[in-house]
Amino acid sequence: MERKVATVLFADLVGSTELGEQDPERVRMLLDRFFAAMAEEVERVGGTVEKFAGDAVMAAFGAPAALEDHAERALHASLAMRRRLDEIDERLELRIGVNTGEVVVDTDADSSFATGDVVNVCARLEQNADPGDILVGERTVLAARGAFEFEGPRRIDAKGKREGVVCRRLLRALTLMRPRGASGLTPAFVGRETELERLRAVYRRAVETGEPQLVTIVGDAGVGKTRLVRELWQWLSEQPEQPLRRTGRCLAYGSGITYWPLREVLHEHFDLREGDAQTARERLGEREILGLALGLDIAGDLHPLAARDRLRDAWVGLLEEIAAKRPIVLLVEDVHWAEEPLLELLERTLRDVRGPVVVLATARPDVDWSGGRRNASSLALEPLDRRAAGEMLAALPGDVRDLIVGRAEGNP
Repeated sequence: MERKVATVLFADLVGSTELGEQDPERVRMLLDRFFAAMAEEVERVGGTVEKFAGDAVMAAFGAPAALEDHAERALHASLAMRRRLDEIDERLELRIGVNTGEVVVDTDADSSFATGDVVNVCARLEQNADPGDILVGERTVLAARGAFEFEGPRRIDAKGKREGVVCRRLLRALTLMRPRGASGLTPAFVGRETELERLRAVYRRAVETGEPQLVTIVGDAGVGKTRLVRELWQWLSEQPEQPLRRTGRCLAYGSGITYWPLREVLHEHFDLREGDAQTARERLGEREILGLALGLDIAGDLHPLAARDRLRDAWVGLLEEIAAKRPIVLLVEDVHWAEEPLLELLERTLRDVRGPVVVLATARPDVDWSGGRRNASSLALEPLDRRAAGEMLAALPGDVRDLIVGRAEGNP
């Protein structure tokens, strides 16, 4: 037995009773397609189908295998499951509940391995959802805030819950991943002064030499890579010649994600909206081929390798045009999930661009992407020592500090 924080999903088919009046073989074939499609969408984002019961599906994210973004994955799976059902049979609808909390995991059990109050509440959310709707528990909402849009809170009745359960209806996805960091807390920066100065020195070197520089910041999840970069971002904003700063993130799952960091950079730089192909073409101008990173169908009859080469040339040209006017700092997060074409594009950036450009890459310890490249270095982040950790803890609000201390001492 093991306790884990995970996200549970319940999906129930609405309209299957009417189908039961049809030919049993056709109904069985339809349900087989339904279960296969739902399992595919769950597994596509790293979830695990726990069981099929009647015409319902239960899945878990973050158990048995831990996932730091299990809430987001469950919500993306929910939306994808609803879309897939429309493709299978428009007469059918899903009611879906999603809830996050502590589960008890038993990997040796013959049946469901995740149990606990979070599972029971998730079932109540699904039962209270209207056909076609996705009801989400508040803890899931908090974990995925910034990556999804929700309706206002509402309270539903739930057995054993005197005051009911607060939940929200999921409206749509805003991005494939939420903004990082905890909201509502005063930033505290301690114990990383040496690392910050190294990053500042790399930036100064790029400006002085006019040559691209690469730094790969390596560390375990939660060790402080993002916090270090934010501190650098603040320092850069205070420089007399303020550099252009752009950010993109590699994704662990999804379709069409090879050039996702480039996609995010282009969206920010050209102020583009998702799905507005005409505006994207106009603003990209002669570098329209960059639209491939946005998912636009503009390669025409070009061979895929020729299209790739033109995209790389256009990217280098865009950076050189900007760098001729001001320095550039590009942050590419989570390169441990990067696909080879993106890594090759970044290598071209380092090799071919002429101008003051800094590429910051963050990665897990099992990836050191910078080794052996000219003007490239890596920066390893170790956990804070006890003194620095104490300073950070002291900077937190009292209730948050008490919660952390209580959990560390084994209290609920």
